[in-house]
Amino acid sequence: MKSTKKQQLLYSTILNKIYTRHTISRIDIARETGITPATVSLITAEMLSDHLIQEVGEEIDLQDKVGRKKILLSIAPEHSYYIGAEISEKFFSFVLTDNIGTVYQQDTFFHNRHKPINADFFMQHLSVFIKKVSHKQQIHAIGIAIPGHYTKSNNHVILTNNAYWKDFNLTEIENRVPVPVYFSNNVHCMARAESLFYTKPNTDNSNFLFFHIGRGIHCTHMYHDDLYGKQNFKIGEVGHMTVQPDGELCECGKRGCLQTYASESWLIRKARLLYQSTPSTYLHQLVKNENEITLQTILNAYELGDDIIVKLISAAIQSIAIAITNLNMIIDSDRVFIHGELFESQQATALLKSRLDFEPNLFTLPSNQQMIVKSYSPYTGAIGASAFCIYRALLLKE
Repeated sequence: MKSTKKQQLLYSTILNKIYTRHTISRIDIARETGITPATVSLITAEMLSDHLIQEVGEEIDLQDKVGRKKILLSIAPEHSYYIGAEISEKFFSFVLTDNIGTVYQQDTFFHNRHKPINADFFMQHLSVFIKKVSHKQQIHAIGIAIPGHYTKSNNHVILTNNAYWKDFNLTEIENRVPVPVYFSNNVHCMARAESLFYTKPNTDNSNFLFFHIGRGIHCTHMYHDDLYGKQNFKIGEVGHMTVQPDGELCECGKRGCLQTYASESWLIRKARLLYQSTPSTYLHQLVKNENEITLQTILNAYELGDDIIVKLISAAIQSIAIAITNLNMIIDSDRVFIHGELFESQQATALLKSRLDFEPNLFTLPSNQQMIVKSYSPYTGAIGASAFCIYRALLLKE
């Protein structure tokens, strides 16, 4: 622990810069953070001594007239280990990673969402995973990605309007684990992992959107290497952005919310109604009754060319495109990551790209923004939770 808050802040700023740039020299850290070269050298020496960072090679400094070589620094692997977990209505997923996000072990448990789920049920599976993992003595913390928000003032509950989680007690988990436990919104966690683990070296990593489509829809904005608006829980709730002013009534009380057109829960709800009312839909050949319909069932019907399902998915994609286009007009971001099981369909992905392949004729220079469809995995949130652990335990030095 640093002796003063100022020293802690300097330490965290430097370490965060190394994480998000992946390889960087001391002089570039000083240039980009405004911290004096002497202070950077002192603090990075401490990090080297703790085996938290490592020297990885040399680079010619073209800004130096004599062509002085710069020693590059990066995060050292296997400094410490973390367990990440995600809680969702369909599954619990678990990973063991080191401090650079390398996954050593992983496991997923799919459960029946119609049965009550509480913290004790989750702990049973977490305990089984902990018993199986290696490096038990080196596990520094556990991160848990939750389908809602977490605050210290209400630290026993998942803050969400989904009644499914009303009896899930987070404090019970904290009390039964011998290492620190950190909770955060699942999409916030995914964005942390993108920032700390995956961005290519020499890429501007400071501003991007992480747009997740699941049961609900959430968008996290990483701005200057930190989450934008993380104290305001309404920020990012784009599922309740109006995309059709006279549209269907959402559970939030408004009409035409993005969620009513594109979220997994609403797509399944509409598909089940179509199953009951439309004899010609391919859904009848794919499942025995409407209760068996999942998002994968809908995507199978979409790939088969079911006319009415094609219309359903096309409306969802169009609504998502409207939302992303509007966000791009007001938020400074170099990249937009799209994540969700919906985009396991190549046809859906191609349709979204075609809807977004348009640059408004406003300025002479194009924005060159990247849209990146991130492959769907049940482990994305769990790896994100591990990244959140690293952020709390190493970058904030708690």
